[in-house]
Amino acid sequence: LLHYTLSPWMTCFAQTWQIHRKRHAWPPLFFVIAAFLQVLAFFDCPEFLLPRVFQRSFGSFPAPTRRSQRYWRSLRRSSGEGEDGSEDAFVDPGEGHAHACTLIYLHGYTRTGEEYLPNSTLGFCMPWCSGGDRAEGLRVVLPTAKPLMQPWGECETSWYSYAEWWHNRVGNPETLAATRKRLGDVVRREVARLQGDGRRVFLGGASQGCTVALDMYLRLASSLRLGGFVGSIGFLPSDSKGFPGSNRALYTLLKDAEQVTRPVWLQCAVDDKYDVPWNSVVQPSLKRCEGRLPGLVLREVYGRGHHIEEWEAHVVNDFLREHAPDAYN
Repeated sequence: LLHYTLSPWMTCFAQTWQIHRKRHAWPPLFFVIAAFLQVLAFFDCPEFLLPRVFQRSFGSFPAPTRRSQRYWRSLRRSSGEGEDGSEDAFVDPGEGHAHACTLIYLHGYTRTGEEYLPNSTLGFCMPWCSGGDRAEGLRVVLPTAKPLMQPWGECETSWYSYAEWWHNRVGNPETLAATRKRLGDVVRREVARLQGDGRRVFLGGASQGCTVALDMYLRLASSLRLGGFVGSIGFLPSDSKGFPGSNRALYTLLKDAEQVTRPVWLQCAVDDKYDVPWNSVVQPSLKRCEGRLPGLVLREVYGRGHHIEEWEAHVVNDFLREHAPDAYN
């Protein structure tokens, strides 16, 4: 209670006092602004309305577009259960079109798979949504992570629990192990749906979902002969970041002469300084495969930080048009 009540006020007071002493500013104005931002935070408004200093005061979490889960809950669309009894959202190929390929796409922290369904918050111009970019032969599976209690006391959908709110490292390895098992079953089920042709199954995701999907791709690509990966604003997982076995999985992939040439597309926000920082997290993680992964394509974007919005859909469309053209025919 003291942290949430006093921390932003004390931060504002300290900054106001420094400004007042040096520039003779009018202190009450800053306290009015502070009160307004306190009200926004109290009602759990979207993060982009709060300056970074207040995000830090209230707790800034390593997440994609960290808008409140409660804020978006009324906007979600339920898809019901799949034919196999799973609760994952999905979109099947268009009516009258053959099943050409499958994309398993993972959401970021606090989000859900249902938000990527057509006419939902994150649908944008994804290739499974109606419009000119629609890939009629594509089946997309959109799993939703389980709600997990984080160390800072927040319970939200997450593919693993974090070590700290300011770090992208995995905290509780058991949460990641449960996610790996569940997603492994999803991938194998989709490969079986395509008569064992793993080349027609792709993995992808955004932010936390991008990193976890890439972790799954490294672990399963060689054994299932998967078609490739496309993701945004994530990083290459490693043992040091709390993904045990990912280093060995990467080296196994690098030794696979055929699989190493399969496409791995990663869209990176080079101006992301807080959520999944380019300079301190993403770029260092990629040095382990620098010059050794022929299929790696990096798309660097700038101007929106971590919140890339429809750019996320653009890279998915470009990827599938190049590596799964049958889905569009």
